[in-house]
Amino acid sequence: MKVSSEIQPSSSKVQNESTAPYKYVDDLEGLSTEIPQGETEFQYEKEKEPSGAELEDVFEPPRRTHWVMTTFLMISYLVGVGVLSLPSAFVSLGWVPGVLLLTGIVFITTVTGLYMWKLHLKYPHIRSYGAMYYHFFGRAGQIIGGTLTYLMFFGIMTADFLTAALSWKSLFQGHHVCVTVWFVIPFVVALVVGQLRSLHGISWVAFVGALCIFLPIVMTCSKVPELSVGAHAYTTIAGNSFVNGVIAMTDIVFAFAGHLIFYEFMAEMKNVHDFPKALIVSQLVGFVFCMFTAAFVYVYLGNTSILQSPVTLSLPHDTLRDAINVILIIHVTAPSVMGGNVLTRAVQRWLQCWGRRRFEDTSFPQRVSFFFWSLLVYGAGFLVACAIPFFNELIGLLAALVGSSNSFGMPAIMYLIQFRKTTSWWNWILALSCIAIGYTLLGIGSYAGVYTIIQAVGDHGTPFSCDRVI
Repeated sequence: MKVSSEIQPSSSKVQNESTAPYKYVDDLEGLSTEIPQGETEFQYEKEKEPSGAELEDVFEPPRRTHWVMTTFLMISYLVGVGVLSLPSAFVSLGWVPGVLLLTGIVFITTVTGLYMWKLHLKYPHIRSYGAMYYHFFGRAGQIIGGTLTYLMFFGIMTADFLTAALSWKSLFQGHHVCVTVWFVIPFVVALVVGQLRSLHGISWVAFVGALCIFLPIVMTCSKVPELSVGAHAYTTIAGNSFVNGVIAMTDIVFAFAGHLIFYEFMAEMKNVHDFPKALIVSQLVGFVFCMFTAAFVYVYLGNTSILQSPVTLSLPHDTLRDAINVILIIHVTAPSVMGGNVLTRAVQRWLQCWGRRRFEDTSFPQRVSFFFWSLLVYGAGFLVACAIPFFNELIGLLAALVGSSNSFGMPAIMYLIQFRKTTSWWNWILALSCIAIGYTLLGIGSYAGVYTIIQAVGDHGTPFSCDRVI
């Protein structure tokens, strides 16, 4: 994919930005020697730095992640188990709407990801969406936008607990085990793995997690032709139900709405100018696997009673299905820990009243401190997963409210505010299109989210019930 000069700076600019000392301070409008209070949410090392050195936040992870490992982080966070629901989405949408929507969403989310990268190059001291909201919209924007963003992190982490619990329940189908037990297991695993205090440290977990989503896709598709024998599957050009089509559309849209963590990814990259490589590779890999899975299963099982969502539930309960469930359990550990890591560091930053911990400080008291805050974050996710039976439908509404804004509309709005005087007319049209599409999806997705919640209330059992439906 060709990246335009409006989004990607020239090589001379890149060289100047990477070598000029404290260049990002000069980039801030109206500033000369210091970072504005509140904009970054971070404290900075005040000792005198050697000439030409980068001013780093000593309380946060340093920049040391190669773009290849960033790619695995992005694939693991974006290409999740939602890809296994896309065949059912194609049943509701049909070939033309399904293919066009999936292709268009990948293109738009790639463009808005590049907008976010350009903003991070302008303000590399900003390491989170909440801080970027503060820069453009002040304290009120930070409170509203930042709160919704962190709620989305929390929702995705909790939804991963639900996915793991569903896989455990399927693995032991026929055994009467209290559902709460299946939530305890992913909570404990996430708590242990979550003691890795940086996304760089989690990158190898993400590498394993990425492999553990591709393997179930291949294993499931290998069984699909056998299941299709005598099923009388057929496909359609377009779907015939508006409500089902809208709900299916949100499944496709929010499969690529992971931009809320992009600033954290960029903040730990060794060379942030390589971010477009990680973005484009992860988007292409995600697109290929999503399109292949949706199209392949749709051809063989489309509009049959055999096809379920996710498609792994269509498989007979045998050794292959058990193996797929085990692999999926391993996979969801990576995205849940990534979101948990961001939340834990944020909660520690906000609530720890006995002083910040330098990242390189590995003393026992500081490790206990981080464990305490991670226990609070993952424990809250466990309690919410157990307490709200229809949480899976609730996260769909939250994804519509936050994901459509953070992944489609808001990056384009911030980009135009920052570069309105220098960007070309066609980039204005592209950015305005992203804004219009993003907030249209917000409205449509909110409708679908409310509808599914209304349908789901009462169908999942009571909170903390051993017999509730996941």
